[in-house]
Amino acid sequence: MEAFEAWLLHRVAEAVEAGEVSANILAELRTEAERAREVPQEEGHALAVQAIAEQLGLPVDQVDMLLGALEAQPTVPRELLMRGSVEAWLRGQGRR
Repeated sequence: MEAFEAWLLHRVAEAVEAGEVSANILAELRTEAERAREVPQEEGHALAVQAIAEQLGLPVDQVDMLLGALEAQPTVPRELLMRGSVEAWLRGQGRR
């Protein structure tokens, strides 16, 4: 996940420089990454699942199951899916 985090922060910084998204998004991501390092992994996972469920309007157990299925994928397809999700999220952020 460290490699993905580095890519994510770099990609969002590029989007900020290109004027595609607000610099606030990058600041928020950095803050959340720092906060996540301070929390035990199990607790951090539970908090992340809860936040994702709230944003998507899905039950927590369904989000947990979806994330488990994602984690079970081989590295390359998982990375492609995660990066594709970030690109779609950035496009949505640019419209706000």
